[in-house]
Amino acid sequence: MNTTRAQAVLADARVDVVVGTTYANVFYLTGYVGFSQRLMPTTQVYAIARADRLDEPVLVAPIGDLDMHAQLPARIGRLRSYGHFYVQLASEERDPEQRRYQEIVSADPGGSAAEALLEELGALPSSARVALDERGVTAAVRDAVRARFGERVVDGAALLDRVRMVKTPEEIRRLEAAALVMEGSIARALEAAREGISEAEMARVFDTSTIAAGSAPYFTVIAFGERGALPNTVPSAARRLRRGDQIRFDVGCYTEMYASDISRTAVLGAPAPKVRGYYEAILAGEQRMLEVMKPGVRAREVFDAAVRATQEAGIPHYRRHHVGHGVGLDVYDLPIIAPGSETPLEPGMVFEIETPYYEIGFGGVQVEDTVVITESGCRLLTRSSRELAVIA
Repeated sequence: MNTTRAQAVLADARVDVVVGTTYANVFYLTGYVGFSQRLMPTTQVYAIARADRLDEPVLVAPIGDLDMHAQLPARIGRLRSYGHFYVQLASEERDPEQRRYQEIVSADPGGSAAEALLEELGALPSSARVALDERGVTAAVRDAVRARFGERVVDGAALLDRVRMVKTPEEIRRLEAAALVMEGSIARALEAAREGISEAEMARVFDTSTIAAGSAPYFTVIAFGERGALPNTVPSAARRLRRGDQIRFDVGCYTEMYASDISRTAVLGAPAPKVRGYYEAILAGEQRMLEVMKPGVRAREVFDAAVRATQEAGIPHYRRHHVGHGVGLDVYDLPIIAPGSETPLEPGMVFEIETPYYEIGFGGVQVEDTVVITESGCRLLTRSSRELAVIA
């Protein structure tokens, strides 16, 4: 967590306590890696952090999930479990992990998530103003909190978004690692490229490489030829690679809980003039972003520069709704590099920048890279060539 930024954002909003409720925001505030929340999104988990004690949050979690806390201890001041879950306790010697788990589940707390949250908030000073992350809480729990605490409770999701926009050095390390895993998996997939291989077969090579690197594939768009015009295509078992096809990768994984989202384009054999020309145009658009991204520049200015450069470099009809987005615990963190976005860039922001082009009947070309804003400009976290890859 970016503690210094969190304190400043909460102070600016006159908030004394923030309650994270989504999987990502609970992890951000506590380091807690849950289980049920990923399988059943209505599962309620809360991280309650006082602005003056951000390093001592209270974790409210279902008791059935807490073997995760035993395996991967969270950074918390106190644990408050709720619900019922039954594990037989034996008397034999146990390793430290199992001892921790026995201590956690030896008492059956009962009660509900709402009861636990209301009790914890009720123990705060009566003047405390609470920002409740509305995205991960059920309507019933939100209504119960507001009914009891009234105007002291405000929405908190946007505040947590603002905090998470600027990354710590540790977050940047993880984001760089995630991007490098994707670059390695693209390289392994292109080594398998040959006439007749299907998109699905290449995707299996890609995903296997990602898993072998210790990361979790999140989305794998690998499209050949005309199928590259489908922005979010599922790799097909029927579409097989032919000479002259472009291969468009738009891929992402999670590494140590942090996301990546990068793109590359290759061609089997000599690229057609249109493929090469359009790729050079989108690369020019991305390059222009690298030149203008620095602290103080507004996101809309980066957008305008990228679109204009792509049009001038060879696609005069080029249009986009955005040319990049923040990345972190979610694939899409704020800010978005889009028209109308007045958010100024700040050192420590990490972006995925992209200028993709999709055309029905032609296919798609795309390049997307991970960059961090520095004190004087920006720095690429991806390392592989951004040029159009030509496979003999």
